[in-house]
Order: sequence, then structure tokens, then C-alpha cells
Amino acid sequence: MSPIKKSLTRRAAKAAAKHTAHGAASKLRRDPMRAVTLLGLGGAIGAVAGWTAGRSAAGMNPNDVPKGAH
Repeated sequence: MSPIKKSLTRRAAKAAAKHTAHGAASKLRRDPMRAVTLLGLGGAIGAVAGWTAGRSAAGMNPNDVPKGAH
């Protein structure tokens, strides 16, 4: 990747991160309970998706029971 593209990519990522952080902070100020609920729900769904992806990447069948878990 050329230095110009790399620089533009970094700047775009930085701007997106700032925008996301500002939006989250703004929502927390306006309606804290709803924001915490939605962020918590999003985190829980993300954790389950990550765990599932990790198991499938490791080649584990979701129906398999680990040895010694009987």
C-alpha cells in the first residue's frame, strides 16, 4: 500500500473512532439507562458471536461434549 493510502486509511479510522466515541458519550448523557442497556446487550451478543466463531474456527461441533463433562 502506498504511503498516501496508508495515511488516508489511518485518518479515516481515527475519524470514525472519534465519531463513534462522541456518539456513545452523547447517548449516555441524554438517556443513560437506555444506552447502558443497549451497550450491554451489544456486548453480550458480540461475546456470544465471538465464542461461536472461535469454536467453529477450532473445528468443534456445537453438539460435541468435552471429555469429562458427563
